[in-house]
Amino acid sequence: MELLDRYLQAVRFWLLRAQQNDIIAELGDDLRSQIEDRESSLGRPLNEDELVALLQQAGHPMRVAGRYVPQQSLIGPTLFPLYKFVLKAVAFGYLAPWILVWIGMMVFMPSYRASHPGLALLGPWTHFWSLAFMLFGAITIVFAVLEKFQARITWLNTWDPRKLPRVARPKDQVSRVESIFGLAFSILFIVWWLSLSRYGQVIFGPIAGFFSLNPALRVWYLPVLVPTSIVMLQQCVNLLRPQWTWLRAAALSLSDCVALFIFVSVAKIHPYLIPAENANLDAQHTKALVILNQVLSWTILCIIAGICIAVIVHAYQTVREVRRMAGGSRNGAALPASQAL
Repeated sequence: MELLDRYLQAVRFWLLRAQQNDIIAELGDDLRSQIEDRESSLGRPLNEDELVALLQQAGHPMRVAGRYVPQQSLIGPTLFPLYKFVLKAVAFGYLAPWILVWIGMMVFMPSYRASHPGLALLGPWTHFWSLAFMLFGAITIVFAVLEKFQARITWLNTWDPRKLPRVARPKDQVSRVESIFGLAFSILFIVWWLSLSRYGQVIFGPIAGFFSLNPALRVWYLPVLVPTSIVMLQQCVNLLRPQWTWLRAAALSLSDCVALFIFVSVAKIHPYLIPAENANLDAQHTKALVILNQVLSWTILCIIAGICIAVIVHAYQTVREVRRMAGGSRNGAALPASQAL
């Protein structure tokens, strides 16, 4: 019944989270009853083609899910799950990072605050709301048009259950190959980082004689390795205890939090590059120094935004792993000895 499981998974994707379990249980029982009735009438199990025909008769997963969505006046229940999914993708994929970048610039870039004094600091929000309304409005118009011509959308009727995604199953082990390659990469990164103090001048190339790093950054030279060390410890443990899937999520969450603290602290040290000792900078080199510091500021700001997203993702994965373990305990299934040791 893998094909049926894949179909139910596809329907679940488009349902409201609070309704998923009840609706999928009801729909699964109904489809299994239909399959049993068909098999009883035929006197044999259904083959793949017959099961595909039955699922096609049940309807496209998005259309089936739409039957359980509250009726919408502008966008009907069939397209509403897809409409909501696109809105979420735009909100979390574009608008949310925009807000994070703005907050980072406001907090960590004194030059940005100086160029936007007082209420002018809120000026970019005018552009933000205009952009948000334009994006959401355009998406709504597109789906309203699709709703009007829904009968001509052939892919809702000519779909193939065989092409549905495989059923996603939680991994019960951390791959040892993954741990080995991750451990090797972590070791290489630490070796490379420690060699910077001796060979770092090569990075600056011809400008090494004019610029140098701010001495205040030296205090963060070794702490930068703490997140990698946390991940290395997790990789070593998972080599011996691959069943501890919760450890990877928890270690990545902790590593992200430490990295976020380090980069936020580094972002406050400005400028990052200063004139080298006894260096006489002309106008061209002075301008290059300003540009390099701006580039580094934007780079660190983007890294902070990326780490914030990683913190959210890995925290969610950690909570999911903990809930999965707690759920297994509540169901009365005792953990295997290998899982406890």
